Amino acid sequence: MPKIRTLIVDDEKPARRRLRELLEKQAVIDIIGECTNGEAAVEQIRATVPELLFLDIQMPGLNGFGVVNQISVARMPVTIFVTAFDQYALKAFEVSALDYLLKPFSDERFERSLERALDFISTRQRGDLNDRMLALLDRMQPDQVVNTTSYLERLAIKQSGRVIFLRVEEIAWIEAAGVYVEIHAGKNSWLHRVSLSELEARLDPQLFLRIHRSTIVNLRHIKELQPHSHGDFLVVLQDGQQLKLSRNYRAKVESCLGQSL
Repeated sequence: MPKIRTLIVDDEKPARRRLRELLEKQAVIDIIGECTNGEAAVEQIRATVPELLFLDIQMPGLNGFGVVNQISVARMPVTIFVTAFDQYALKAFEVSALDYLLKPFSDERFERSLERALDFISTRQRGDLNDRMLALLDRMQPDQVVNTTSYLERLAIKQSGRVIFLRVEEIAWIEAAGVYVEIHAGKNSWLHRVSLSELEARLDPQLFLRIHRSTIVNLRHIKELQPHSHGDFLVVLQDGQQLKLSRNYRAKVESCLGQSL
């Protein structure tokens, strides 16, 4: 049986260490990373497409439910929520029949949750799992599910003593350029001092997609995907620009498209 790609998300180091120690005892688990906040979790889920997620709910900034909202229920991995929530919230979990770990949890409770999650993965009961997560979100208070991250609608780019305001939908693609990114829109391009990952976290994932460690593309500007070599694809834009879709981001693109390439 292939190992289950697993991601740990918790802002508390002792909690991450505890989960890692328990998971490392499981031969079927491959821990592909840890995240300390919701924003990093969203980026990692999109980039690595884990099969199993241990997700803390109470995190500063973007909380666990905010992560679900940004990724969307349909694209979430099988998720075990880790929580110190009150009894009202726990009742919502029980009614929706979604699994959770209440801190502090025992080894036995962890084993039961993991066994249940692995059963979901092996039987591929995604529709049932999605329904349960939607039921949970419906039962939570609005302030517990709120998405605290707002996406950029325009960029303010400093250029030759001026500040250019660019609407994000005009952007065709973005590439890393050292400590800058180079933003391409029509026949123009600008350097903007921000890391590619920082900018990606502020862009609407329904509009922008990472296709390479150094490239983000606007989905509305894509004309077609062409097979290239060794599992890579070429992303051809409406203006004829060709960009490389690397193998490392292929699963992310397939998840976005809802089909295999």
